[in-house]
Amino acid sequence: MPADSGKKLFVGPRFRRIRQQLGLSQTQIAEGLGISPSYVNLIERNQRPVTAQILLRLAEAYDLDLRDLATADEDRFFAELNEIFSDPLFRQIDLPKQELRDLAELCPGVTHALQRLYAAYTEARRGETMVAAQMADRDEGARFEANPIERVRDLIEANRNYFPELETAAETLRDELNVPAEELYAALSARLREKHSILTRIMPVDVMRETLRRFDRHRRQLLISELIDGPGRAFQLAFQIGLTECAGAIETIIGRAGPLDDAPRRLYRITLANYFAAAAMMPYQPFQAAA
Repeated sequence: MPADSGKKLFVGPRFRRIRQQLGLSQTQIAEGLGISPSYVNLIERNQRPVTAQILLRLAEAYDLDLRDLATADEDRFFAELNEIFSDPLFRQIDLPKQELRDLAELCPGVTHALQRLYAAYTEARRGETMVAAQMADRDEGARFEANPIERVRDLIEANRNYFPELETAAETLRDELNVPAEELYAALSARLREKHSILTRIMPVDVMRETLRRFDRHRRQLLISELIDGPGRAFQLAFQIGLTECAGAIETIIGRAGPLDDAPRRLYRITLANYFAAAAMMPYQPFQAAA
């Protein structure tokens, strides 16, 4: 703390954040500091400075560490925003550095949301690259189909995007669960646990940095990133159930396609499990009735 009690500081956004963390209105914190609510409003808008005396009162009245008003967070947020907007994705956007600094200082919550969104974007982009690499057979002596995605798309079109075995299995699942849509996630989680000994866990993004879902076969755990919303989580559970309970039906459908290389076979299996999950989320008969 500076020795000069008359020193003035402009820390409006940080002052507002502390007030909100304390759950206080501008009027309430003004009463605690012995100043007017209008002065608090001006402080938070950076139109009036905060003196060292006011900071001392703030620390004493609410038992705060004045280091909470330091600029370290804003500097870190600015550096992270600068890294995000350096991505080639934003190359054509002329975004002044001062606007990024203003965003980091005035809207730390928005900054945090952008960080999570960008992390999800980079993960999706990395996933596409990994899939492409896995599908490209680098063994020159091995036979492979040049475009597995096109091959699977042709198979779906040949079946007119309709697989009655999976539709029936999905409707049977929903009939057995017999729950409304808002309770589907809990019911699917219970089925995985009770019928297949698979535990579902929602994991923080810091843990699931490299993927949005992961099935741990050894521990029998389905790990889902917190970035996935409620319906998306239910879809991931239905997808896992499709791979587990409809493995025979899926292999029968794949068998009807004739000889397939490993890459299109794997992609076709994933596509069919996704089909089952979608059908379980929105069974055809109730959908038709509602329509």
